[in-house]
Amino acid sequence: MNYIASITSQGQLTIPKPLRDAFGISGRAKVYITQKGDKIELKPYKPRDILSLYGILKENPVVKANKGKPLQQIIDEESTAFEKAIVDNVVEEMGLPPRK
Repeated sequence: MNYIASITSQGQLTIPKPLRDAFGISGRAKVYITQKGDKIELKPYKPRDILSLYGILKENPVVKANKGKPLQQIIDEESTAFEKAIVDNVVEEMGLPPRK
């Protein structure tokens, strides 16, 4: 659907209510503004606070594998794996036979 909107002398634009409703824009909000050739594109900007990240790692296999381990053990295991990956990469890059 097309709408005509006015821009004030201060550059303010009112987004028509049906569009605000359709995109979940309410109250004081922010939008991304992008120039696309000779057009202006607006996208809703929905900031996320730290609390919105709660639970994102719940199903992560690495988190599950390390659940209950002491932090130092996790650090040591990750350091060992990282060192092995570097050595394996160097061996592969140099064309040497793989380590066992």
